[in-house]
Amino acid sequence: EAGIPYRVPPVELLPPRLKEFVRLIGLPATLRLIERYGGLRIYIPAHPAPDHPLAGLIGFDKLGALSEEYAVDGIGLRFVLPKAKRAFDAIRNERIRTDFSTGKSVRALAAEHRLVGREVARIVPDIAF
Repeated sequence: EAGIPYRVPPVELLPPRLKEFVRLIGLPATLRLIERYGGLRIYIPAHPAPDHPLAGLIGFDKLGALSEEYAVDGIGLRFVLPKAKRAFDAIRNERIRTDFSTGKSVRALAAEHRLVGREVARIVPDIAF
């Protein structure tokens, strides 16, 4: 399933840098960044321009907030944006357990989430595999 999952990840499961992002720019903007750039190197400019790609994604004001926090002595910051895999896996696993409890098969769940049956069985404790 492409895009942000249907549920929002628990903030406490986010990596520290993403928790900082949530504090600075809010959860929706942070999720847009993760969806587009999670796992990739990004650059937070010291002096952002309104046409910067991140400004188009999260808004110029929010990019400005990140720049104020992360730019040092007029120099921006380059780093790998975490993917928040643990947080999104928690959402996926909850969804799998719910869908299984309402009758969805292991095979259908595995196909839907691009997992093998044993992974679904590990997530749903009621399955004897």
